[in-house]
Amino acid sequence: MDDFSATLKTVQNVFLFFLSFCLAAWALLVDYRVYIAGIMLGSLASMVNARYLAWKINKLAAAAIEQKGRKVPLGFLTRAAIAGFAGLVAVRYPEHIALPTTIVGYFFAQLATLVLGILSIRKSKK
Repeated sequence: MDDFSATLKTVQNVFLFFLSFCLAAWALLVDYRVYIAGIMLGSLASMVNARYLAWKINKLAAAAIEQKGRKVPLGFLTRAAIAGFAGLVAVRYPEHIALPTTIVGYFFAQLATLVLGILSIRKSKK
């Protein structure tokens, strides 16, 4: 297993732990349910985007190995549409999901990947 797949699997495990923590907080903190739901929706969109990007990068790598001449796009519009859909859901149901926390949740997978990458580098230097 390469470093990319291992890091993505670790990010997915961190995401599942974070989502279970958010579900517990959503059940216990009734006054903050709107905000917690927004974070859960945004982080879910972030994780779906990360998995989709990983699939496209693996597809690009396979095309490079086979040395095909065709171009493999990375699907920015698809990932933007996923994030836009999550924002649209938050705007459509403002009594259940807060838009600002949904936007904050968009950065979950990227920040988790960054932190785990830094920790991995520090661990490998020791």
